[in-house]
Amino acid sequence: MFEIIKNVIVKWDPISLMEFAPPDEYDQECTDIFQAYTQKCKPLCEIIYDVFSEAFGHEFKDDISKCTEVAYEIETLLRKS
Repeated sequence: MFEIIKNVIVKWDPISLMEFAPPDEYDQECTDIFQAYTQKCKPLCEIIYDVFSEAFGHEFKDDISKCTEVAYEIETLLRKS
């Protein structure tokens, strides 16, 4: 499950860091998303939005609708795995 989350987040690259950053750049955020998602405390799109808003503040420019698209992709891949 973590690898699916990480692959989708890295592909999305919400802060546009992957061109210059190491492959593990988003590992902490992916871990936070994974942990919150497994606790089912709120919808995945809200988890993603909250994690990136908290981690990157004003550098994170996407809104909840983009996070909903990312969450949908993650959940689709999880159902297929």
